[in-house]
Amino acid sequence: MLQPQKKKKTAVALRDCIELFTTMETLGEHDPWYCPNCKKHQQATKKFDLWSLPKILVVHLKRFSYNRYWRDKLDTVVEFPVRVFALFFSEFYCCLVARGVFFVDLADTAYAKNKVNGKWYYFDDSNVSLASEDQIVTKAAYVLFYQRRDDEFYKMPSVVGFPGSSEGGTSPGSSQQGTGDDEACSMDTN
Repeated sequence: MLQPQKKKKTAVALRDCIELFTTMETLGEHDPWYCPNCKKHQQATKKFDLWSLPKILVVHLKRFSYNRYWRDKLDTVVEFPVRVFALFFSEFYCCLVARGVFFVDLADTAYAKNKVNGKWYYFDDSNVSLASEDQIVTKAAYVLFYQRRDDEFYKMPSVVGFPGSSEGGTSPGSSQQGTGDDEACSMDTN
């Protein structure tokens, strides 16, 4: 069986992943949309927007690429903010990290921030140890947790936009051009 060749990937930013996730996508001719009104498959576009943010934002980073014959581990580093994410989230407090390559051997570890003392800790199957912020962003991070700010000053607009992005905000039906690695940037919507 042929194995895919590993490509050297550069780091991508979480902000770019979210912008790519919310970019309008034209469905291909092999995956047309079924219209319940006319009862036909037809060409269509789809777009995800973040209309409101949850108290806890959970971001699941895609770490495996699948095709008909094999599964490939994605080792792209996704650079994510450890302190403040956009203007709406004040706390990044947990990161799950995969140590194994295969599902049966997949051992999870985590970095978590103690809200009382503000320090980071590393958790594995049997130990807890003090960690530093620079240890947290790794190519194995796959689930990130951010806590929303609830003070009045940080109430979000009707649709989320990211400061410094090419578009200060998005509106329903707006189009954005995504750049970057769509394999590393895929987000789980389930």
